[in-house]
Amino acid sequence: MEEHSGPEGGDWAASGADLESLFVAERVPMVRLATLMVGSRSIAEEVVQDAFTSVSERWDGLDRPGAYLRTVVVNGCAQTLRRRSVEDRHRPVALENPSEIPERLIELRSALDCLSDRQRIVVVLRYFVDLPDDEIAQALDVKPSTVRSLAHRALAVLRRELR
Repeated sequence: MEEHSGPEGGDWAASGADLESLFVAERVPMVRLATLMVGSRSIAEEVVQDAFTSVSERWDGLDRPGAYLRTVVVNGCAQTLRRRSVEDRHRPVALENPSEIPERLIELRSALDCLSDRQRIVVVLRYFVDLPDDEIAQALDVKPSTVRSLAHRALAVLRRELR
């Protein structure tokens, strides 16, 4: 689902591309990814900006800056979700400008809020970014079988919530 105009497999450094090219090609997809995970575009923008800062600091030592960027964004979202959970475990995430968002998307976002943080990350990476289980497992530092299990449980919750 995500559109990437960069090198196949995120091999930006090997392709001779620079940080600016990575930013132009990946900023919007990464903000979309982060927004789906955290439910707030402004927080997603911050996570992505921090991720690009991290990539720029390590650019010369990265074999696959695009893949590293995605991992940093996912980890930043997970950290944000953990922090939010600690602050208030029962407060639903408020969507920004709900009147401008299609009702079905609001339902989906609300259903995603019913998932655990790891389940939400797996669903977004698998079904919205089209990442294979191996890459999701690597980003979350778990086994691919754990990704499949999290996805299976998450889909059961989503089916129940979206009825």
